[in-house]
Amino acid sequence: MNNPNSSRWAETEIIELIANLCAAHSHHYELMMSIQSDLQHPELYTEEQINEMQEESVYHNNKLEELTEKRRQAMRVLREMVDTADDKRHCILKHSICCYQFAQELRDTDQNNTDYMELAEYAYQYMYECVSKYLWVDVVTCWRCLKDIFDEKNNRTSA
Repeated sequence: MNNPNSSRWAETEIIELIANLCAAHSHHYELMMSIQSDLQHPELYTEEQINEMQEESVYHNNKLEELTEKRRQAMRVLREMVDTADDKRHCILKHSICCYQFAQELRDTDQNNTDYMELAEYAYQYMYECVSKYLWVDVVTCWRCLKDIFDEKNNRTSA
């Protein structure tokens, strides 16, 4: 599962994919709900604007369904990449990965805010803990450590 264009293995890349699918889902949901809120006041819009807003809302709803299915597919792919996994931790793994993604976004809003940095660090460590427990391995604290575990579990040699 080596990607020659990356210093990480496919397992860590699929975790990043899951994280970003969660974020995209959230953004589409936010946009759809904003439109729905605007549609609560039809007197403010022309009929053409209302029709456009309704079409846009349907678009976002369809994207939500697509993104949910792709995230589920990515979770299945991740599960297939490992020999042993604690399937009872599947959902908590998903949520920890989402936490990790949103922590990155929060941190990026103001990298001088120490509270944001502390929350982001907590979310990273929480995700590493959940991934470790999902894989039935000792808790790790970084991507490199996860890569080493994937290497060992799959009898691979790191580059």
